[in-house]
Amino acid sequence: MNVTHATGAHDRSRSLAAATVLVGTLAVWPAAAFAQASVRLSDEQVKKLIDDVYDARDKFEGNLDDSVKRSMMKTRTTDASISAVLQDLQDNANKLKDRFTKDYAAGAEAETFLKQATMIYSAMERAPITKGRSQWDQLVVSLKSLAAVYGTTFPLPDGASVRRMNDGETAAAAETVASSAEEIRKQIDKNKELTKPDKAVGKQALEDLEKAANILKSKIADGKPATGEHKHVSDLTVRVDAFLAAHPTPTAAAASTTLKGAIGKLRQSFMVPAAPPTTM
Repeated sequence: MNVTHATGAHDRSRSLAAATVLVGTLAVWPAAAFAQASVRLSDEQVKKLIDDVYDARDKFEGNLDDSVKRSMMKTRTTDASISAVLQDLQDNANKLKDRFTKDYAAGAEAETFLKQATMIYSAMERAPITKGRSQWDQLVVSLKSLAAVYGTTFPLPDGASVRRMNDGETAAAAETVASSAEEIRKQIDKNKELTKPDKAVGKQALEDLEKAANILKSKIADGKPATGEHKHVSDLTVRVDAFLAAHPTPTAAAASTTLKGAIGKLRQSFMVPAAPPTTM
């Protein structure tokens, strides 16, 4: 009997030690990761940015000398008429502008546009052009902002992933976090292996996460800035991870997996680097 009690106490001690290590690791991660993240724009802000890019492109082309437009430029595969290249850029800007909606982030169109703009960037770096140069420099500023919205940089690197999660998809991920937290809380309450004080701590952590996720969902759905709310959700997730590491609850495994997936989507949408692995 004493041996069994000692073994159980030792196991709990190991779980608590592991949780302490986990908390120490993850507590450092959010601050550094969020410091590296770009500010997430709402759908309406992205739409305005795309309009700004379109206008900047128009000003750049309009200020180029006609002799430049009539000349040729080298691409990766062939020589091309600059006027034709500019027309393609305008066509792709139109596609991006027309196809971006709250239901479609137009990642493919953004990639095509940024690839072509990158080709022009390479040509502009080599060309001794003065007229239109200032307008090009302004366009580059807008292109860098556009690339950041889609989780990449400008000039567009080879093989870069160009993707954005719009407000609807992001709000749905926040809702999944809330519902998963609720389910995990219910399973903790049913776990007969936990003491009442432990249950109280775990349930409070999950309740806090559920409330924070619902607030985040509301902010995103309203098109309001939500980086602070997202960081709060991320911080609370660290507490939940630590609790579950110290107090295993097998019946909460499925909900916990769903929660982690939704948190991953939120980090992707807010362009926060992935969390370190939590496997002990």
